[in-house]
Amino acid sequence: MDRLQQLVEILRVLARTNEPNRVVLIEKAINEYLNDKAGIVGLSLERLCDAIDREEAERRPIEDWSIAKDYVRSRLRRLA
Repeated sequence: MDRLQQLVEILRVLARTNEPNRVVLIEKAINEYLNDKAGIVGLSLERLCDAIDREEAERRPIEDWSIAKDYVRSRLRRLA
């Protein structure tokens, strides 16, 4: 399983939880993924954004992707 797929799996678990620290855990997981992608952060964020869109399109019950999606988009905006 590639690094992006591993991250999506982690985010899927977090999307289903009401963990009080969910925002921090989501941001940490994304930041760790991006740390491995030095030099290609923009491309990695685009790939992650696409993966989140695909996950959201599945419309599985009790999954909330809004935190991950908003964080990735905010990171993309900072690169622009």
